[in-house]
Amino acid sequence: MAYFNLYIPLLLQAEGGYQANPEDKGNFNSKGELVGTFRGISARFYEAILKRPPTVADIKAISKEYATTLYRQYFWNKCQANNIKDQSIANTVVDHQVNAGDGVRLAQQVLNDRFGYKIAEDNGMGPITLNAINEVNPNQFVTIYNEARAQYYRSRSNSPTFLGGWLTRLKKFAYNSPAATISTGAILLVGVFFLALYNLNKK
Repeated sequence: MAYFNLYIPLLLQAEGGYQANPEDKGNFNSKGELVGTFRGISARFYEAILKRPPTVADIKAISKEYATTLYRQYFWNKCQANNIKDQSIANTVVDHQVNAGDGVRLAQQVLNDRFGYKIAEDNGMGPITLNAINEVNPNQFVTIYNEARAQYYRSRSNSPTFLGGWLTRLKKFAYNSPAATISTGAILLVGVFFLALYNLNKK
């Protein structure tokens, strides 16, 4: 089973601070105003949450905690990532859903083209897609999936501006063995335990 708390540190490392590059269409609200992206939460996405065009102030007010809540609700849960057995698969599929909006569709394409499945490419994580993801070799899938992500990025019209950053981001989502994932999780849990103990002793 994959865990959101093991994915979110990778995402927050990949997503920088505030940026308002005019070549990124996600930085514009529906009024055509350049209001930017913060903590990876774009103006285009945030408008659907606010139910109104966001302002620069709205974007800059997004806290780390609120961004984390949005990522869990609208990306991790939507991809049913808790039901994905392999952490590395969950990480990169959800990350492409965050970054490009069609992480599940790309997974379906990879499953069809490279693993012989015949799955509807509808960008929905239904039981057929989920079962297929959990059947394939995780190392193979993640390697092929990340190659497909790189190909997708190279095909974008704004690739000359953003390709370097996108490919650097991909390196964070290479396959990690279950043993490595367990070790990372154990370190995080130990850190949480000692932080709680430290706060308790301060009272």
